[in-house]
Formats: sequence, C-alpha cells, structure tokens
Amino acid sequence: MEKAICLFIVGEKYQKIYNKSKFQFEKYAQKCGADLVILDKPLDETFYRPLLSQKLLIPSQTMQYDIVLFLDLDITISEKAPSVFEYLPEDKYFGAILDPRGTEEFNKTWGHIPRILEETSEIYFTDRHFDAHPLLEGSINGGVFIFRPQKVADIFKEYYFSQHNQGELNSFEETPFAYISQVNGWFEALPPEFNVQVMYKIKGTNEGNQVEAEEKNISKFIKKYFYKKNEYCMLPTKRYKRFVKNVIAENYFVHFAGNYPIIYN
Repeated sequence: MEKAICLFIVGEKYQKIYNKSKFQFEKYAQKCGADLVILDKPLDETFYRPLLSQKLLIPSQTMQYDIVLFLDLDITISEKAPSVFEYLPEDKYFGAILDPRGTEEFNKTWGHIPRILEETSEIYFTDRHFDAHPLLEGSINGGVFIFRPQKVADIFKEYYFSQHNQGELNSFEETPFAYISQVNGWFEALPPEFNVQVMYKIKGTNEGNQVEAEEKNISKFIKKYFYKKNEYCMLPTKRYKRFVKNVIAENYFVHFAGNYPIIYN
C-alpha cells in the first residue's frame, strides 16, 4: 500500500514554521512507512475559493497514493504516536476527529459565544446551507484528516468548483469534508488523541485556566510587544511549556490552532 503524509506550505510564514519542525514530520513519515509530500503552491491559482478551502483539492494532487494523512503545520507529534494509517478501515474513505461538542471542555471554551453552545450538530450543517441528513455525526477540525484519494478526489473537487455557498458562517474545507463523507457513509471518527487542541486544554480545564490566569498577570507592555512580534495569543511561560509537554506526553498529535505558542516534543 502506497502511503503519504501531506503538508500544505504556502507563504514565507508557513515555510519558517516548517523549517523549525520538519524533523518531526520526516521522523513520523519514516515510522509509518510513508512518503512526505510538500504542496508549496496554491492548488487553484484562480482562487475560486479561499486558500483554506483548497484543502478540498489535496486528494486530487495525491492520486498516486492509496491512503494519505494531511497535517497542519502547527502540530506537534508525540514520540509514542502510533501509525494513524491503521485507524482508517478499508471500507471507510475519510477520517478525522469529531469536535468535542457537548463536553465540559467544549462548553467552557466557547461559553462566551452562546450561538456555538446552542448549536447542535444538525444546526451546524444547516446554518452553513447543507441539508439535514440522518447520517450526520458532527463537525470536524481540519488540522488532521486521512483519506483514500482515489475514492474521494472527484467529489471533493466537484464541490470546490460548485456554486454552493456556506454563507456568513463559512467553515472553509471542514464542513464539506464532514458533510460529504458522512452522508455517503465514508466517514470514520478517529481517536481524539490524534488531534488534541491546546485551546480546549487551556480554556476548558481547571489546570489550563490556571496557566491562562498566570499569563494574564504579566505586564501589558511585555505582552503587547511579544504578541506583535510573534503573532501568538499568549506567552510561552514556563508553566505553559510544562502544561503543554504533559498534554503531548498523554496524546499523539497536539494542535496549536488559534495561534498558541508551539512547543515541540
């Protein structure tokens, strides 16, 4: 079976992130017996849809492989991470982690936005102009997904160039990936350890709240300078680093979505 791990690196900012972390992607690819594929140009130079939505075209770019794992660059891979390729059954063509909707971590993280707390899985899709369907399981995070390109490439590409518009709540690639794979019976929910978001651990747990509270006590001058220079949402204090390293040790892929400082294993 031909396997690949695919990274989408467009722009100098993301090239710098990759340069700092490429060792882990190379190491994990070797562990899984997979090629490492770098896509470093827009997949649709006409930008029919925004760059994030162009993830829908990645299967079309990797048709020579039987199975492909996509990873965002702001991910740290644990030493103990097993091969994710073993977690997509042969009769399933797309896998990702379902959002932890309804959990305490989710509710605490999004408590400041009532619309999100009140949003059911069905409402998530219908609010983005997709029809309700009995096979829908829920929304996903697009930082980690695995797929069989020869099975899904055509339909994802067809959606990309379609007239469908998600409206004001556009979730780019995430909603069509989830919707199309679920209503067709292709979807496999991966174990949550394969995409643990630091945001949920910081905002949704008591220990994480303490890390955030300590960071808020740092002078506004220092934080303003650091945020402007690094584009992070908080400082990588010693307590933050210890906290994150524990999260990495307990999981497989840790995702720093939301501009949290990336801590490598």
